[in-house]
Amino acid sequence: MTLFINWELFWKELKECRTALKIIRRKELIKPIKKTDELFKETEELIAIIAKSIETAEKNKDASKK
Repeated sequence: MTLFINWELFWKELKECRTALKIIRRKELIKPIKKTDELFKETEELIAIIAKSIETAEKNKDASKK
């Protein structure tokens, strides 16, 4: 079975999660705010990984067309 993942959609969802976390932190909806630090860091790291994966996939796709 082949699993297809829409990486761009996944990347968009992570960015929305980051925005929600920023709001939670700004409004101090979770106290202490430090409780969200690790989750925010993980979200940032995942966004960077997915963005790089998308970039690499697009480069590989362009290279295979040549």
